[in-house]
Amino acid sequence: MVEGAFPFAIRQRVRFAETDLQGVVYYANYLVYAEVGRIAYLRELGVAYEDLTAQGLDFTIGEASVRYHAPLRFDEEFDVRVRVGTIRRVSWAFEYAIDRADGLRCADASTVQVILARPSQKAARIPQRLRAALAAA
Repeated sequence: MVEGAFPFAIRQRVRFAETDLQGVVYYANYLVYAEVGRIAYLRELGVAYEDLTAQGLDFTIGEASVRYHAPLRFDEEFDVRVRVGTIRRVSWAFEYAIDRADGLRCADASTVQVILARPSQKAARIPQRLRAALAAA
């Protein structure tokens, strides 16, 4: 992931249920952390999931990746930093930096969200209001 500014961050704390027997965050939970950041950032941008569904649209994750750098452990505070990546016709990317509260980078992640028409579940154009919010971010 390219270094640079992340305009949004949300502070979290590692819960016991998210760790393995060694007290280290289980690898798949980093995607849950990305979801927490994604939904909070969309809310911050004024994008409500309910508005999409009211337009007969939905979105799904078409791609997700995580690169691990250092472990997070039980009860540590961390920040999920989020920024918008590439915006395409029917999809856009979010990039995440998951940093321990002391600033140590624990993971980089990315997801690609794909807009779907309901109920066909076929890819659809990103609505103009969403595209504008993402582009302005």
